[in-house]
Amino acid sequence: MAMVEDAARVPPGIVMGYAGQSCGKDVSEDFFDLACPQPADLVASGLVFALADGMSGGAGRRAAETCVRTIVSDYYAAPAAWAIGYRLDKIIASVNAWLLSHNVRAGDGQWMFSTLSVLVLRGDEFHIAHVGDTRVYRMRKAHCERLTTDHVWPRRDMRNVLRRAIGLDQHLVVDSLGADLAAGDRFVMVSDGVWEVLGEAVLERILCKESDAHGLAQRLVHLSAEKQRGYYGRNDATAAVIDVERLPASNAC
Repeated sequence: MAMVEDAARVPPGIVMGYAGQSCGKDVSEDFFDLACPQPADLVASGLVFALADGMSGGAGRRAAETCVRTIVSDYYAAPAAWAIGYRLDKIIASVNAWLLSHNVRAGDGQWMFSTLSVLVLRGDEFHIAHVGDTRVYRMRKAHCERLTTDHVWPRRDMRNVLRRAIGLDQHLVVDSLGADLAAGDRFVMVSDGVWEVLGEAVLERILCKESDAHGLAQRLVHLSAEKQRGYYGRNDATAAVIDVERLPASNAC
């Protein structure tokens, strides 16, 4: 379990906690990162966080890292006039095309597929782009709300099988959400190694009780890892907690 060094890059007014642990593998197939924008980019485009979970049985870690690093770098290179949702769609479509091209040529066991959840905070608004079964929650005034939908098959025997993932389909559909941002909002980004292992009821109870961002992320991952101890096929656990103490700078300020 480790703290992401990039947490130091979060601008004033935003507090972030992070924890991640590989469960039964040498390297976690989850990957999380955030952008480090220049002040002018922060005002114009906001702050970007991204979490991906590479699918096991192939180059999962490489897929997750490719998705996240592409998002946090290419987002600020896109035209500032583009709407945030449109910008994220274009970048995700590009990385999806790259992974598809790789998968056509890849040998057995080297295919690259990944989930991806992206959170952008800009001024008084937030935006989410989402594919797969990583999750984003928002806590506002002690009310917990899940902001993403799991893209899995509805049958009980296939509930862990993704029907949407980056690199899986040429015609990728990305879920998008944009809404108002308020001081005091808390966003929690977790991989399925956290939410699936703990269960919805336990997860929401923990989200409502823990007050410290770093402590919450550590607690979620620790409990998930402990619950999986001794089981075959354990899942990597990753949690990032983003607290909005005051709204990020924006053109509207």
